[in-house]
Amino acid sequence: MQTFQGLAVSDGLTVGPVVRIDRGAAGLHRIVCDPFRERALYEAAIVLAKDELNRLQQHACGQDADILMFQIALLEDESFTNEIGDYIAAGAGSAAAVERAEQIFAGRLKNVDDDYIRERSVDVCDACRRVVDILDGRPSRRLHLTEPSILVAELFYPSDLFGQAPGMILGLASETDSETSHAAIMARSMGIPAVFQLGKGVAAAAAGCRAVVDAEHAQLIIDPTAAQLRQVKARRQELQNSNALPDPLAAAPCRTRDGTPFVLLASAACAAPEAIQKAIQAGASGIGLLRTESVVIKELTEAQQVEAYKTCIKNSGGKPITVRTCDWAADDCGQWMDGLQTRMEEETTALTQLSALMQAAVEAPEGALQVLFPMIPDVDAWRTRMDQMKRCNESLKEKGLPFCGNLPVGCLIEIPAAALMAGEIIDAGADFLAVDLDDLVQYTCGVSRREKPTPADNPAVLRLVQDMMHAAQTRGVPLYLCGIMQKDLETMPAFMRIGVRNFCVESVHINTLKSILMQTEL
Repeated sequence: MQTFQGLAVSDGLTVGPVVRIDRGAAGLHRIVCDPFRERALYEAAIVLAKDELNRLQQHACGQDADILMFQIALLEDESFTNEIGDYIAAGAGSAAAVERAEQIFAGRLKNVDDDYIRERSVDVCDACRRVVDILDGRPSRRLHLTEPSILVAELFYPSDLFGQAPGMILGLASETDSETSHAAIMARSMGIPAVFQLGKGVAAAAAGCRAVVDAEHAQLIIDPTAAQLRQVKARRQELQNSNALPDPLAAAPCRTRDGTPFVLLASAACAAPEAIQKAIQAGASGIGLLRTESVVIKELTEAQQVEAYKTCIKNSGGKPITVRTCDWAADDCGQWMDGLQTRMEEETTALTQLSALMQAAVEAPEGALQVLFPMIPDVDAWRTRMDQMKRCNESLKEKGLPFCGNLPVGCLIEIPAAALMAGEIIDAGADFLAVDLDDLVQYTCGVSRREKPTPADNPAVLRLVQDMMHAAQTRGVPLYLCGIMQKDLETMPAFMRIGVRNFCVESVHINTLKSILMQTEL
């Protein structure tokens, strides 16, 4: 019996046989031909890889479809292709050239501070590995489970989890995946227990064994004893019994023990509008952060964006939705894909999105659709966004299209510089503030997400949030916290005590946070 401690990213308890996802290439011998032939082999492999991805995409939806589209876009990207071509011309084999490009492009993304972009590094690895497997003559590595199993891996790729029948994945265990990885998001959405960041060697140790994924204690237990299995069986029965009962929290008012009200909002993605309805059903008062990065990856037209946002509004059932605009700074992208970077830099992208939001807002109750601008370091940047709003307003008037010209607009505070200027940003026109707690902790404390997690209730972070609360309250505008990780839930009472009353979390954490805050006395 071996027990490994990790990070619980999706609640639950399960036991079953382990299937390891192994990407090793031991004993592989490659023969390098002349550059002309290696280039031809590479181009043929790209065609086959894109064909596989297109077939997968036909059966995918929501975020999975977006991931596959991203991988296809990568394989078509000119800078990616040129990088590989240069290596081949210098004498490298086609497979080795793709592996080299994978290291460079994925490495750039891993150092980006934006969660969405950073997690795309796994997509780069996934797409490149597909091409390398074709070049090496290895069969497609799509996983086919023959019995319900626990999957373990050093790092999960998105394609590892595509197309599995319901109930076949009992649990997930990973050596390195993060709480914001695609695997973690999928596990939470499907109710699959998952424990990640278990450390090197776990996948090899667990392969072929029977194991327990215990998210309550953030553990993976390999070859559990008979006594442990009896305990697991009893605990699972208790969980099933409690889940069968109506959740009293869903109907309970959001009030602390001493009667102070609070508001719980959920985060969601435009790529998966069905999750909005689930979040509302889970008890969210609305969507506090709707991610829209997929509209850039998919290059939706303005009309297509209008329909996408209307679908989100419809699924909210009239509850408020706050849309975070897509606004990645070019230098944050690490110059990883020239084509995509150029699209991000173009102001047209921002204007198209704002115009689409203004038109879609006609379908929402007044004030129910809000716009949240990220990456605002100072008042000048905020004024630039306000100028864009004004230009969209004037353009839509000229076109005679129906639109809402007075959308509430907010600023997403991610760095200390913006936090210190919160009052001035409100004075410049912000109707509300949202604080990305995960980012603010990182930048305030000077830590990397790959290091040991820093508690969200760090004194410096609390002081910054308290100062922002004061600026917001004195000016009569709301403030809420978002970017709240599962590990930070227990620290939220500290933020209640400095005046925060609005919280935005993933829908799976709503009842957990509600329970914590209901037991709080201020």
